[in-house]
Amino acid sequence: DDTSTDSMFTDRDKEIGYTESESTIITLSNSGTTVNGDGAVAEDSTVTISEEGTYILSGSLSDGQIVVDAADDAKIQLVLNGVDITNDTSAAIYVKNADKVFITTANGAENTVSVTGEFVAIDDNNIDGAIFSKSDLTLNGSGVLTINCDYGHGVVSKDDLAITSGTYVVTAAKHALAGKNSVRIADGSFTLTCGTDAIHSQNDDDTSLGFVYIAGGSFEISAGDDGVHAGTTATILGGTMNISES
Repeated sequence: DDTSTDSMFTDRDKEIGYTESESTIITLSNSGTTVNGDGAVAEDSTVTISEEGTYILSGSLSDGQIVVDAADDAKIQLVLNGVDITNDTSAAIYVKNADKVFITTANGAENTVSVTGEFVAIDDNNIDGAIFSKSDLTLNGSGVLTINCDYGHGVVSKDDLAITSGTYVVTAAKHALAGKNSVRIADGSFTLTCGTDAIHSQNDDDTSLGFVYIAGGSFEISAGDDGVHAGTTATILGGTMNISES
């Protein structure tokens, strides 16, 4: 049903292109991250992005964080072009505020985000994922994103989580992919190893939300609990899924 798939994903959800000359270039380094362009500031091992736009990230941080804290109407694209970001006690990528954030893996790029320790609160949000977003979050691209979380979840959106392309290898103590309002997957390659649910959506406040929608993709799932868990409906129209208990 094309209509329902069209209503689940915007054109921009599927768009993996970007114009480098119009983007802000961020080069991560423990010895000093550099920002070439507008909208982002690097201080110690934290990069804060505050303006709508496209940001291309490369390099590594051994105990750092990318924070998106922008206006309610800001749409922000983070292009991961060979990053390795580890945080000991909080999300490696934290979307505090924006309208929507797109995390795009660059073509052929290998990217890793990890949280190695137990989560320690840094504000009044209960951050509990290696990638944690208070806003709508879309993952796409033609590269690889490896996500490790030793004590919490892999990817968490407190809004909608959409994934339209890319290769994802998630190892998490709890859920691998979680969206409070929905998890929508158009396509992609997924290897999900987790202690609880591999794909999880649950909204106790609104019974029209908390759904999972999968139109395609290939899934290798090893889950301690459910492969797919939806508070309301789970719609699986295509894709291949191999689920085992971990």
